[in-house]
Amino acid sequence: MILVNKPISVTPLQAIDSLKLMKPEYKDEIIGYAGRLDPMAEGLLLLLVGDENKKRKEYERLDKEYVFEVLLGMETDSYDILGLITDMRDCEFKINNLKLTISDALKTFIGTWVQPYPPYSAARVQGKPLYYWARAGKIDGVEIPSKEIIVSNLELDTIEQVTLNDIKDDIVARINGVDGEFRQDVILKRWNEVFQKRGNDSFIKLTCTIQCSSGTYVRSIANQIGTKLGSGALAYSIKRTRIGDYKICYSITV
Repeated sequence: MILVNKPISVTPLQAIDSLKLMKPEYKDEIIGYAGRLDPMAEGLLLLLVGDENKKRKEYERLDKEYVFEVLLGMETDSYDILGLITDMRDCEFKINNLKLTISDALKTFIGTWVQPYPPYSAARVQGKPLYYWARAGKIDGVEIPSKEIIVSNLELDTIEQVTLNDIKDDIVARINGVDGEFRQDVILKRWNEVFQKRGNDSFIKLTCTIQCSSGTYVRSIANQIGTKLGSGALAYSIKRTRIGDYKICYSITV
């Protein structure tokens, strides 16, 4: 088993290809992964070599830790920046009196509860992944499945105020870096329209750390934080830092 630090905009399969280029001794090995990461997420990925793939389910059941950023005041249909903007709201929050409000809101997520799968996910309904129904504009006609998750801890690390112009280049670079069909052209077009109209508008960006059970969708947590605060929100960035006892500090970057 190999601990890999997956970069943003790279899929797990692309990470495996990169590993084989970096380490030719694995060129002919069968390598799989335990616990996928979305293209917009980065961080720890467990790659399983050969017979270790037989233990994939065991690795997937391990609890996880993520550090993630939440942008308040904006929503997308994918709950992260690789999605079409569906709503924007003026944030009336002021940093000085917001920290306690957010910390109290985050405490309500701790415990065992049922989390619906995000519309743009691979959970299957009627034989097709949810993202198929979402892209076809038929997501309202299917029953969204859910699963029980456990959030053992969720804390606010930092809070800052940013303008869209401050983060514009970063958003564009992340979306442009994604390989494959993820609606990048239409998504970038919408983002650029927003940058032109509201580039100087200020938004609140949070950094949070979560410890949670396997199968937890962190971008859904970000979306629900926005609902809880009444501001709307999206996951600006997600980094997985731990899987069970395996930590990102012992990983290699591909």
